[in-house]
Amino acid sequence: METQRPDSIAPAYGSRVRTAAAIAVACVCGWFTMELEILGVRMLAPYFGSAVYVVTGSVIGTFLLSLAVGYLLGGWLSGGSSSGFLLGLFIASAGAWTGVLPFLTGPVCDWIFEQGLDEKWGSLLAALALFAVPTVLLGTVSPTVVRWLTCRAEEAGFSAGLVLALSTAASFAGCVVTAFYLILYSMRLTLTVSGVILAVLGLCILSVSFLQRSKHA
Repeated sequence: METQRPDSIAPAYGSRVRTAAAIAVACVCGWFTMELEILGVRMLAPYFGSAVYVVTGSVIGTFLLSLAVGYLLGGWLSGGSSSGFLLGLFIASAGAWTGVLPFLTGPVCDWIFEQGLDEKWGSLLAALALFAVPTVLLGTVSPTVVRWLTCRAEEAGFSAGLVLALSTAASFAGCVVTAFYLILYSMRLTLTVSGVILAVLGLCILSVSFLQRSKHA
């Protein structure tokens, strides 16, 4: 039984280029999600300490919860006719948030510290305030791409496995490169460049979505 794909950058034409582009979007977002998680620990450590059970646990917990929400949201929205537009908007918004994070961290962490919370709840609240929104937005990518790649019901399992495998491999690469190299350089520059890349990617998806709508109008 065939299913009709919603508006996307990989419409049901069997194009390998468009399919590769859709998977590449998932991989890029997987990379930057893990990069942000690694940098998040460093961003919070000066304010709440670097103990594994405090800052690291708070950041990892925040990303897991936020990704769960993003997966659910992405799965819910992926079947709509405007999934391409929404995904482009989400990625561009995540990029904008990432780019301004260096300027938000100090004020947010200082305010939380002044509330008298202990390091556990303070670091968790800071992680949620700083990283939940962009992670939720990036979490919508994989379910949407899986939906784009699925023409028939029997393809759903392979599409999901392919997208999750490749995006997770990209996340691994982002983790290693960030932990071994990028973290040694300017965190502000790294986040700014990452934010710009995500914003440009989101705007490209928005442009393609608008072009497709114009053709079908």
